[in-house]
Amino acid sequence: MLTPQEVSERAFPKASFGGYNMTQVDEFLDVLTEDYSALYSENAVLKSKMKVLVEKVEEYRSTEEAMRKALMTAQRMADDLVKEAEQKRDQILQEAAAEAQKKVDSIRQEAEVEQFRLAAAQKETAGYVAKVKALHAQAQAYLDQLDQLVPAAPDQQEEKMEEAVSDIDDSVQRLVAQAMAEAAAENEKVRQAGESQPAEDLSDTAEFPAQKVQPEENGDMEKTTRIDFGELQFGRDYEIK
Repeated sequence: MLTPQEVSERAFPKASFGGYNMTQVDEFLDVLTEDYSALYSENAVLKSKMKVLVEKVEEYRSTEEAMRKALMTAQRMADDLVKEAEQKRDQILQEAAAEAQKKVDSIRQEAEVEQFRLAAAQKETAGYVAKVKALHAQAQAYLDQLDQLVPAAPDQQEEKMEEAVSDIDDSVQRLVAQAMAEAAAENEKVRQAGESQPAEDLSDTAEFPAQKVQPEENGDMEKTTRIDFGELQFGRDYEIK
């Protein structure tokens, strides 16, 4: 491509006949040189800008590739993290469920054992109460039969009656004290062992009222003592008939 300087310096030989007017040719070349110079400069600027744009496009392309690779790497890492988190979650849930089931089974087994012990304690206590009632009935029958005995002597008969009543009273007191002590001890064991299902407190529900000593007239003999077990009860909802 000709430069503006080459266009302005171009010279044409003069023709002898039928040639162009040199003045007009020079004027035209001057105008052409000016326009051509402007176009040439503009073309150079455009080429420079295009070069810059091409470099930018290449840079953007390389950046885009790097960003695409980084995005793919980040996506892959995110997928791995999600997968690992889900695996850990499932593992934690399984371990928690197994531990909870283990505790439930252990608590259920302990509750069954304590229920069995409670039933055994109630049964044993009921046996003691039955013994006390039987002893009371026996003592009452003995006292009722005293009227039919032939008195040997007033002093000896009164002394024997007092000894018999004293022996019966001592026996009843021992049985009642033993029943209360064993019921309280068994209740304490149940309370200490039961963590999830507290057992019923036997010592609080067992009611042993104070024994009443009532005078009883026996024919011509002097008044003797009589033990009243009519109000003896055991438990709020537990009644032995």
